[in-house]
Amino acid sequence: MNSSRQSSNQSFDREAIRQIINIALAQQSDLGSELSDAQLLEIAQELNISPDSIELAKSQWLERQKLAQKHQQFELYRRSKLQARFGQYAIVNACSILLNLLTGFGIPWSLYVLISWGMVRGVDAWQVWFQHQGYAYNRAFQKWERQHTMPITFEN
Repeated sequence: MNSSRQSSNQSFDREAIRQIINIALAQQSDLGSELSDAQLLEIAQELNISPDSIELAKSQWLERQKLAQKHQQFELYRRSKLQARFGQYAIVNACSILLNLLTGFGIPWSLYVLISWGMVRGVDAWQVWFQHQGYAYNRAFQKWERQHTMPITFEN
């Protein structure tokens, strides 16, 4: 008798069941890469999950997918803004260093601008590349979302 087919008195919590089913679905070769809505409902029926619960779970999943997509768009927006800021930083500082060299002043005042503005750009870069949660991130995301979801109206 195969030991994997033996019935046992072993019980599983919800998380273990979820993980076992995920592994089994991933190993199932005849399913392909996607399940139809009917197949999903059939699996739910076999697990004694009501169709209403499945519909609610699907709508929650769709909302999470939309939110994840918005977060991806927000990250792209933040990176493009950072790139533009670094471009401005490079142009302005190159001009100020050149001006400083051409005027021949003994004190390199352009280095003060380069360093102080560089610290600001460093903080900006840290926020874009490493800060993906927390109060400041959520506030920035909500501000971006309001700006991109509000209808634009023009007054005469």
